[in-house]
Amino acid sequence: MGNFLRGLLKAYAALAAGLLSLLVLTALVLFWTGALTGGRVQAALQALRSEPPAPPAPAEKKPLDSAAEREQILGKRAQELQKLEERTVARLSLIKAEQETLERKRLEAVAATGEAKKAREEYAQTKNDAELDANVPILSRMEAPGIVSVLKAWDDARFVRYLRAMRPAKAAEVLEALRLDPQLEEEFRKLPSDAPPGTKTRAERLSEEFKKAP
Repeated sequence: MGNFLRGLLKAYAALAAGLLSLLVLTALVLFWTGALTGGRVQAALQALRSEPPAPPAPAEKKPLDSAAEREQILGKRAQELQKLEERTVARLSLIKAEQETLERKRLEAVAATGEAKKAREEYAQTKNDAELDANVPILSRMEAPGIVSVLKAWDDARFVRYLRAMRPAKAAEVLEALRLDPQLEEEFRKLPSDAPPGTKTRAERLSEEFKKAP
């Protein structure tokens, strides 16, 4: 056992001597090539002996407990709200102006439509008056049944309008023909078999229309 320990110590001593020789040889090579200098060795030793620098302390947050700071923040918020309110008021004013413009244009369009309709009615009335003035003298020279044959295709209002434009005597002849002339019975004094009760003949309708105030 003693021999074994002595042999182990000798082996350890030989290994340590080899490692030391290798380190010395490496250092000599580094010094020779200039890669290792005395200053670098001292700096390395100093770095090993010195303690690592402490990490920087986090910046302390300054509490907003100052009345002036709170007042400044509130003032900024109040200014932002004021600007928002001003923009809102301006937008509402613009929308109101646009609505007023649209309403004015709508009223102008309604007025223009009314004027156009009135112009058309006046033109139609003028045209009808001119037609009436031209046709009445011709019709007045015809016999009552002939006048009825011309006017029967028109509606009751136009039929009566022509009668009113004629001389009273001629209009009376036409009404008498509607009431009594056998040739006009089928179209003016007879009702279809399926006519509901109370239905008036066309002769009766024309007579009532003629009696109305013009």
